[in-house]
Amino acid sequence: MAFSFLTQLQMLYLSENSLRGLIPSTLGNLKNLRALLLHSNKLEGTIPPQLGNLTQLGNLFLCENSLTGSIPQQLGNLTQLEVLFLCKNSLAGLIPSTLGQLMNLQYLYLESNKLEGRIPTELGNLTKLRILLLSGNSLTGSIPPAFGQLKKLTELFLQST
Repeated sequence: MAFSFLTQLQMLYLSENSLRGLIPSTLGNLKNLRALLLHSNKLEGTIPPQLGNLTQLGNLFLCENSLTGSIPQQLGNLTQLEVLFLCKNSLAGLIPSTLGQLMNLQYLYLESNKLEGRIPTELGNLTKLRILLLSGNSLTGSIPPAFGQLKKLTELFLQST
């Protein structure tokens, strides 16, 4: 699927189906996309780094699939992003520090994956963050002191698996 004919597309809702296979990297060409909802399917493979090209994106829902691999550093380019749901997959590796660049982010759901390592201090830069769910992973270390800057945070879930 090239998606080249959908250059004006602003919202793509393909949730709660039985979609299978990989997320097409060509979705990264949809420069006007403001919402990409692919949650609650049977998608597998990795998150394409090309999704980091969607700089107008405000909502990204990829939860409740069978996605693997790491969270691409390029998602830190999504500076308009307000909602990022990557929960309930099998994503592994470190939480990218580049997520700390998402200054408009209000909701970050990373729970129920296989993420490991320390919580990036840079997440303390997300001053608009209201909800942060990191539970159900294998994170180590301490809570970054920078989290004291998260004045709008109303929910923080950190329990381990």
